Amino acid sequence: MMCLRRHGVVAIALGIFAVNLLYAQSPEAKTTSADALRTLKTVYVESRTPLAKPDMLAGELQKNANFDTWGLSITNDRSGADALVEIDHQPGWFYYTYKMTHQPSGLVLAVGRVDAWDGKYASAKIAKEIMKRIGRVRNPPKDK
Repeated sequence: MMCLRRHGVVAIALGIFAVNLLYAQSPEAKTTSADALRTLKTVYVESRTPLAKPDMLAGELQKNANFDTWGLSITNDRSGADALVEIDHQPGWFYYTYKMTHQPSGLVLAVGRVDAWDGKYASAKIAKEIMKRIGRVRNPPKDK
């Protein structure tokens, strides 16, 4: 009887050890910002200011030559978008802030500020910065 108990305890201990070893050998792959920028396809634009409408930034993003080449698209489905771009304006100042977040992972992919007189000009500058950020990953500079 004592022998059966000892073997049962050993079997349980080996089982726990095997499960821990299995989890240690196959860690979950964590998404990096480079991975997210490389694979993102859909973008949802949200504005927190009436001076820069979401359509203004969406239109400026679509004007970029790489937008279609990289297979990007603008969506009206916030929950289904790979990336959320938020723009804001501080009343009384001539700057606009933006933040692009990878929704599945919560990673902040780009954040910044542009100086502009109005929302249309700010949208053009923000679109340029966002596409430049994506381009650093999708079209890295070639080493000479």
